[in-house]
This record gives sequence, C-alpha cells and structure tokens, in this order.
Amino acid sequence: MAWWAWLIIWTVLVLGLFAMLAGLGYRLFRKFGGAMRALEELGDKVAKLSENAEALKPEEPADRAMLLGYAEVVRRREIHQERREELKQARRDARIRRGKLLIRPEKIPTLRKWPHVR
Repeated sequence: MAWWAWLIIWTVLVLGLFAMLAGLGYRLFRKFGGAMRALEELGDKVAKLSENAEALKPEEPADRAMLLGYAEVVRRREIHQERREELKQARRDARIRRGKLLIRPEKIPTLRKWPHVR
C-alpha cells in the first residue's frame, strides 16, 4: 500500500476519534448541566423544608423526667395508663355490641319488618 493511503487512513481515524470525544464531551456537559439544575431544585426544596421545620419547632422544650421528679412522672404515667385502659374498654364494648347484633339481628327493628316471615 502506498504511503498516502496510510496517511488518509490515519487521518480519518484521528478525526473520528476527535469527533467521538467531542460527542461524549457534549453528552457529559449536558448531563452535568441537568445535574446542576436538579441540585438547584433540591436546594430550593431543602430551604423550604428548613423554613417549615423552624416554623414547627416547639417554643419551649418538653418536660424532662429528670427535672419533674419521680412523683410527677409516676402520676402522669398512671393517668396515661388509665386513659389507655378506658379506650381499650370502650373498644371492647363496641366489639361486643357489634357481635351481639350479628348473633341476634331480630333485635334491630328495621331489619325484620314482617316477623311472621322467616
């Protein structure tokens, strides 16, 4: 093969390499730009969330058990336990009432309009 053929082949290969590198560089630049836009949006969202967090921050700290003392903590715990037991009993009573209605539906006056029909 002649020397000028080799020169043409290598010139085409090098130009192809530069074109490929330019294309990959352009794609990388576009992706970097998109990532920067997404990062900017994320920064705006984080700023809004931090403003909301500061607005929702409690004004005074919650009571600490160490500062209240044992007697007050025990009293609050007993009140909490009593409230839980009352709610639990109310749920249990409601379940029993529903169960009785399922077992004996004739107690519901609107359910059976004709008592002689079974």
